Amino acid sequence: MRRDLARAALAVARSSMSADAAATRALPAGARVSTGGHPRSAEWRRRLGAPGATARSFASSAHGSSGPVGWKSLAAMCATGGGLLWWYDAERRRRLESIRAGPSSGEASIGGAFGNMKLANENGRAWRTDELKGEFALLYFGFTMCPDICPDELEKMAECVDLVEKAGKSVVPVFVSIDPERDTATRVKEYVKEFHPKLLGVTGSVEACKAAAKQYRVYYHRTGDEDGVDYLVDHSIIMYLVDPAGEFVTFYGKNYEAAPMAEAILEQMKRLGH
Repeated sequence: MRRDLARAALAVARSSMSADAAATRALPAGARVSTGGHPRSAEWRRRLGAPGATARSFASSAHGSSGPVGWKSLAAMCATGGGLLWWYDAERRRRLESIRAGPSSGEASIGGAFGNMKLANENGRAWRTDELKGEFALLYFGFTMCPDICPDELEKMAECVDLVEKAGKSVVPVFVSIDPERDTATRVKEYVKEFHPKLLGVTGSVEACKAAAKQYRVYYHRTGDEDGVDYLVDHSIIMYLVDPAGEFVTFYGKNYEAAPMAEAILEQMKRLGH
């Protein structure tokens, strides 16, 4: 898009230069000024300073010419500039709508089913994402000892789920642990209760949680006391929308607030025919 704007700007500049050249040729001979480095430029300036040349220049102005850039050239430049601004704004809105609509074709490179997990809500029984089929789901990967980001995101998720329900639709919220060594089924069960009654808490072995995170391209890394138990986990802050067939639809970053995210989810449901 920047290249298109640059080409358009160059076209405007060339058009302006052509108009300026035409206007200059239309001036009386004595009123033409060369601004280049020609050896005779001093002579031209001297001649223009003569009374006769000055009189001719004023006579030209008196007949309506306002200099090398005329009113027509200026109007053309303004019209072209306005057209460029309109085109840029339309293109920006089109791209934003395309982003909000999510992927329209092709197969997503992230998402998909994963299993060998434990559903904390039901005392750690075996669980797979296949159980979500038939419903939209919203997945968030985090850890229970997260001091602020995870609680904030889960509260936002809970509010979003309620807003979607108010619109007559439903989406299942799911918390997936990326810290299984500390996030036991008992801990996760107590943790998810604090945010929403429908929030599913999922944990598992180190290998199972790692595989689930990899499926959704989730970044996470221990920081601090990595060899002890008093450590934090640096991780990506994203919620993933999954359709009733278990396929990844789109994602929502930390910049999304609850209301806009709920609206975006409802738009996706409508787009997918639900």
